[in-house]
Amino acid sequence: MKKYFFWILILFLSDAAFSQNQKEEKWKLSIQTWTFHKYSFFESVSKARELDVKYLEVYPGQKLGHGDESAFSYKLTNEKRDHIKKYLKQVGVTVIALGVIDKDYYTKDNLEKFFEFAKYMGISFITAEPEWEDLDEFNRLARQYQVKVALHCHPKPASHYWHPDTTLKALQGRAYMGAWPDIGHWARNGVNIREAMKKMEGKIWGLHFKDVKEFGNVKTEDTLFGKGVCDLPAVVKELRRQKFTGVISMEYEANENDNMKDMIENTKFYLEQIKRR
Repeated sequence: MKKYFFWILILFLSDAAFSQNQKEEKWKLSIQTWTFHKYSFFESVSKARELDVKYLEVYPGQKLGHGDESAFSYKLTNEKRDHIKKYLKQVGVTVIALGVIDKDYYTKDNLEKFFEFAKYMGISFITAEPEWEDLDEFNRLARQYQVKVALHCHPKPASHYWHPDTTLKALQGRAYMGAWPDIGHWARNGVNIREAMKKMEGKIWGLHFKDVKEFGNVKTEDTLFGKGVCDLPAVVKELRRQKFTGVISMEYEANENDNMKDMIENTKFYLEQIKRR
């Protein structure tokens, strides 16, 4: 009888571990290509493949490369768009988000073109920092094009959404919008990351996963994952508690001219964290 219960326990624990792995597989590991802004879009794709990362969040000013000075944005012809889609399918990489779209990129005249481009390219999210008066228009276009808008944050005072309370206020009554915070910028802004995540439970569709050297210093530099003040293991733990199923978009702004060695370490750190129980 004892032997029987022993094997029942083993099966239960195995099922629990399998269930946990299944949940974690829904975390789409991505790279925000600003990490590689000294390189082209196609070079960023190659670097992602080298890191075995299958998703990208692409900023709209990144040059395509391969001799093409065009930016990854709505101005691309359908011929170039189709070429990119075909190439990405061949190499097994998906552009899951376009952004961050803020006042440096969008105007009232071109905003809809970003949504049309995202829809054409099969991009699920636009990460954005809209001006306050433009929130309803972002939500309307998100509904029309079925492309979700996720609010991002940069350091204060320039960002409207530097504090989670402001982001939550912006999301009220806007069903096609969620949050895509930058935990490094939260630390820079003096925001307690774990408490902010708890406040935004159910609203976080993705996040910028990074680490920074100092808390409460908007000018502090990025550092290798696990070497700074962001307590990334606690972030992973909180995501697990929330049953998060969104996008983890790694971003790293140090050693920008030659950061692949660091990104190998960062990716390794992340993978080690999600294996822990």
